[in-house]
Amino acid sequence: MRGWMAVVLVLTGLAAAAPAVADTRVALVVGNGAYRSISPLDNPVNDARLMAQTLRSLGFTLVGGAAQLDLDKSALDAAVQAFGTALQGADVGLFYYAGHGVQVRGANYLVPVGANPVREADIDFQMLDTALVLRQMEAAGTRLNLVILDACRNNPFGGRGLRATAGGLAQMQAPEGTLISFATQPGNVALDGQSGNSPYTAALAQTIRRAGLDIFQTFNEVGLAVKRSTAGAQQPWVSSSPIAGTFYFSGTQAEPLPSAPQAPPVGAAGSDAERAWAVTKDTTSIAVLEDFVRQFGPTPYGSMARARLEELRRERPPVAPEPRQPQPPPPPVVATLPPVPPSFDCATDRGIVEQAICRSDRLSRLDRNLDALYTVVRGRLRPDQQIVLRDEQRAWLKQRAACGDGEPCLIAVYESRIAQLQAWR
Repeated sequence: MRGWMAVVLVLTGLAAAAPAVADTRVALVVGNGAYRSISPLDNPVNDARLMAQTLRSLGFTLVGGAAQLDLDKSALDAAVQAFGTALQGADVGLFYYAGHGVQVRGANYLVPVGANPVREADIDFQMLDTALVLRQMEAAGTRLNLVILDACRNNPFGGRGLRATAGGLAQMQAPEGTLISFATQPGNVALDGQSGNSPYTAALAQTIRRAGLDIFQTFNEVGLAVKRSTAGAQQPWVSSSPIAGTFYFSGTQAEPLPSAPQAPPVGAAGSDAERAWAVTKDTTSIAVLEDFVRQFGPTPYGSMARARLEELRRERPPVAPEPRQPQPPPPPVVATLPPVPPSFDCATDRGIVEQAICRSDRLSRLDRNLDALYTVVRGRLRPDQQIVLRDEQRAWLKQRAACGDGEPCLIAVYESRIAQLQAWR
């Protein structure tokens, strides 16, 4: 389960009319999910990527150039120290963390992926006290500081006899010029969400893009969005002291923009875009993601796909063009391609998915191509590799079945699997 999320905004010395975008905005975004000694988490990496993309679009410079993912203690310490250095001379600083978090004797600690404490004395050496982050920001003298903490509420060390640790984060009093926002009310448990992001982070990423919302309007809108998307099961909570001046994430005056798209209510059936994203989000194929954006670009999942595309393009070095070779004359142009039957008999296979494939020439071609590619790949592998390929294929068949007769979802599933098999080759 998601833990309550604390958002700390420390504002010092803001003028009465802050500019729409500060001269310099610096952010460190961290997502820890691949824990080695405690229960891993599914959403923090997705949440961190979403927040990194959103903040970059709002003028923030990211420490490390992107979201920092699955950090151990030394890497987390180094990232926070680099953050403090990058803040020198900046106007706005923002720290975002998603992952496990615990409170120990009233202090809040962030949990690196390698943490494995067996006694209370280990905690100071294996975890990061959030007070250290605040001290880095205060020392930089930035006019506006924001700290966003998204931590699991359940205590991952509860069975180890570490009596001083507790799940979630300790309640934090709002000092002068500070706003603290929790993803849910104290004492309650926040939800994981069904689309790869927590309801709170999804709502926050959408809302801070809206022009003309000040801090209080922003978090009020986030709270309302989370309440609607969870059917009232989760209600964010805010504590603040008086704040001088006004800060806008985007724009300086209210504009009649349409409401941000809301996540589907908990338990509701997912849309075609949601189902297609569930099987596409982990792909490393740029072509598959580009096709997803073409089909579902206006949806929130289209924004996530565009962010993933940007990360993949940055990670892959440019490929030197190959020397041009003489090309054979092009084949005669064929006006139309004849229909291609799928790899099974449409007359005898009456499954919902199979009948959807039989009705679509595009799906039939994808099914035939996938079957041929699978046969080629399987014939080239060692026995141990064939076992891995077989297990992957079984998992893929379950993903395909989840699409039902939804053609866009099935197209995304097939194209993603074809890209995976091409990587096997």
